[in-house]
Amino acid sequence: MNAARIAAHIKKYLIVYVILVILIALPIGYYNAGYFKAHKEMIKNIILCLAIGTLLPSMIQLRSEKMGGELRFKLKEIIVAMIIIFIITPLVAMLFASHLGNNIIGVGYIAANSVPASSASVAYVMLAGGNIELATVLVILSILIALFAAPTYVALYAQTVHISLPITVLAESVAIALLLPLILGQIIRYCFLTRKAKKLAQTYKGRLECAGKNTSNVDDKVVKECIENKIMKKIKPYLSIWTATFMLALIGVLIANKAGLLIKNPSIALYIISAQLVIYAIVILSIITASKVLNIGYRDHIAMAFISLTKNESVAATMAVLAIGPTAALPAALIPAIQPLVATLYISIGHIIKRILGEKGSV
Repeated sequence: MNAARIAAHIKKYLIVYVILVILIALPIGYYNAGYFKAHKEMIKNIILCLAIGTLLPSMIQLRSEKMGGELRFKLKEIIVAMIIIFIITPLVAMLFASHLGNNIIGVGYIAANSVPASSASVAYVMLAGGNIELATVLVILSILIALFAAPTYVALYAQTVHISLPITVLAESVAIALLLPLILGQIIRYCFLTRKAKKLAQTYKGRLECAGKNTSNVDDKVVKECIENKIMKKIKPYLSIWTATFMLALIGVLIANKAGLLIKNPSIALYIISAQLVIYAIVILSIITASKVLNIGYRDHIAMAFISLTKNESVAATMAVLAIGPTAALPAALIPAIQPLVATLYISIGHIIKRILGEKGSV
């Protein structure tokens, strides 16, 4: 219960903690600029470790076996979401990046808007009463597509601002940022969760209750999934605390590392945040319009909305640091200051969205 309460508290006040970390990191970084400059390689390695550490819990929770059914029956929803995630968002980001005044940070801004959501984004879908199965499929697909799309967009933009970034370097950075945590997370899931659930299903079948029903006459696969859900429910608060702790530490290091730049030129931070809010508005309007025109229901709309809105900025930070350097990771440090706020606000207007989509009843 203590872990659950702590996880709930962090989720509720995440935006407050992000802002506090930024405010603390700024003076620390500013007055210790010499230290950060003298230990560039060490800081880079710390950023990479924190970024991968932030990603790992969400990759453990990712249920790749859920893809089959939704892929067959939710094609229009998947196509709309992928267009918004990998065409509309990166192209709009390119327009904003060109006016940043700093090409390196501009490249990082493209990376921040080309990466996928994480399985942690599914939590927003759940809170808003959306289609969790569809959200899971969208996360998995966006991860797979991002392996090719993210380095392509970053390379294209870098070329337009005359920065030499070989596609192989970018592909390698994305593989480390996405593929490594994904594979490691799924191995951990299989070895410590799926296998344990399978063993318990064989041992305790008939002596367990799943969804209020006795498991005596239930298929072994259903029993295993039920047990796995129970195990995940127990460890999920710990994974949430892990993610939040690593994410806050990552933001702190990224901000402290470039505190001098932010304090001397605060307009960069304001521009990044303002541009991102405009992108969020475009994404929301696009998904509402598509949902209305294509007759997509509220539950599916919510899954599309949150997986399109939220980005895994730890991936962007890893990619930027590996391919260019910590300066490029600045957008990935600032965007988490507003992302939870936008997601929470969208949850709160769920009843309005439902009315717009022509559905009756409370959310």
